[in-house]
Formats: sequence, structure tokens, C-alpha cells
Amino acid sequence: MQRSYVTNNHLVSKFNEIGGYFEDGNEVPEYLFIQFVQELGVSNLLIPGIIEDDTLSFDILTSDDESIDVLPLFSDDEAFIECYGEDSEFSPIANDIRIYIDLLNDSELDGILFNPDSVDFLLERDILVNLPLPPVIETDDEFEGYDGERLLNIAQEASNDSLIEFLKSDDDSFEALMLELQKSTLLNAVVSEEDLSVYAKNGVISSEDAGEFLLCTTGDEETQFGVLFTSADAIRQGLDEESEMNCYCQVALLGEFLEFVLKSDMDGIIINPGSDDYLIGREALLEAYGGLALDNPAFKNARDYAFML
Repeated sequence: MQRSYVTNNHLVSKFNEIGGYFEDGNEVPEYLFIQFVQELGVSNLLIPGIIEDDTLSFDILTSDDESIDVLPLFSDDEAFIECYGEDSEFSPIANDIRIYIDLLNDSELDGILFNPDSVDFLLERDILVNLPLPPVIETDDEFEGYDGERLLNIAQEASNDSLIEFLKSDDDSFEALMLELQKSTLLNAVVSEEDLSVYAKNGVISSEDAGEFLLCTTGDEETQFGVLFTSADAIRQGLDEESEMNCYCQVALLGEFLEFVLKSDMDGIIINPGSDDYLIGREALLEAYGGLALDNPAFKNARDYAFML
């Protein structure tokens, strides 16, 4: 069986909280349902499927009295194996929750059964097809966007003084923070075991030459955070001098970065680790995700380039 390495620990936590209210015969609080919907909207759940000739075939579970047909979905490989074993003809295949909602709309299935052998949580069709999920981030394919050289200049000039002033202030307004982030030009740190300088042309490294870039994250066995920086100097200051990884910078697409952090089941982001260490937790990111126009369309090619520090 080919593993997916997908996790949805935060979603499982919300399922368990909701299940506790059901077991006690109590009504689920509105705030908890909202948090559950937010987590579901960024989930990548596993379906027991077989892909042949670009066609997906999947398993369906039927109740003992054959009155209900549901789609079994799993939070991670372990939950899948608990139900199907490691030698199953099916493999765990990850998809966005919207794919499964489309499947329900195009079929007569009654809903989805989440982690059948552990959580065993049934989400009925009528609830799923009406969930207020966050909008999908889209880019204008007709707009060319800046090239690598222009993006390099932007990365070199990034300072974000207004944002840094806010981070150092006592202002704890979430709305003010999001507005500052929206007007800032932030940087990703790209890391690689390989020395990517061999691919650099006037300081610009293209993913066409170097392959897909790996973003830097930080944390431990229990928590994991995405990291953003306000300038190239902030990246240099935050570097681990003992690390064997090579580090580069990249102009960040904030909307895409939030999506990456949330769908990777991380606990939040840290701005300028090693200096400001400003933490924005997952619940705050879920509130912001999809709610603001975070990405400058001129930066749409930013993911394709990294730069020498």
C-alpha cells in the first residue's frame, strides 16, 4: 500500500469534541460548529480508491439493512489501515473535501462516514452539500505576472517597516494585523539539501532548473509552524548556523501560503523566527483564510523562483 502521509489532527479533534456533545445528548455550540466547518474546508481526506487509466474507482459502505450507502473517508493512513488493512486492493487517495461534496451531488449516496473504525462520525448529505466552505483561491491565467528578475528586486527591497512596527506594538487587533499583512510584501525561506547556486542566473533560481522548492517550517514532534519573513536580512538573522540545509528566499503569496499551512495540518505561522517570533495561531488563520484578497496578481509567478541570499 502506498502511503499518503496526510494528517488531519485538528479536524479529528473537532470531530471528537462534537461527538462528546452528541453522546451527552447536548446541542453542539455554534462556535464549535463554525470551527468544525473551517477545518473541514481545508481538509484533505482519504478515500479508499483505485486509479486505473486516470479513472478513480472507490469503495462504498452499505448499512446492514441496505438502506444507507455512504462514502468512507479517513483522516490519515493509520485510520485507513485500521479499517482496510495494509494489503487491501484499495489505496488511500487524498482529495479536497469539495471533491467529495461533488461526488455526493452526482450520486445517490447518503453522506460520508468519517474514520469508520474509530471516530465513526456520519455527516449526512443534506448537511455537506450546504456547508459554507471558504472560496477557492484562483489566479488570472491571462495575466503574465512579474518575471524572476523583477521579483528578485522586490525581494531585495522588502523591509515591511509598518508591519514590524505593528508586531512590536501592544496592538492586539486581529483585523489590524490582517490589514498590515495584506499590504505587506513578505518572504518565504526556501531550503534544500542541494546547493541550488549552480542553477542561479544573476541571483535568480528557477524551479524549471532546480525542481520544486521546499519551504522552511519550524517546530517539534507535537507542533509545526510555517514561517514568514519581513526581509532577506530577517531570514539571514533567523538561520540556524548549525543546519546543513542551504537557504534561499522567495516572494511569498500570502493566500497560497495560508492554504499550505492549513492544509498541511500545521498549528500556525511565525513571522521572523529568531528575532520577532510573532506567532499567529491556527484558529486565527482559519478566520482569515478566504476572507481577504491576500495575493497580488503581479506575484503569481513567485512560487516558480527563489533567490540567493
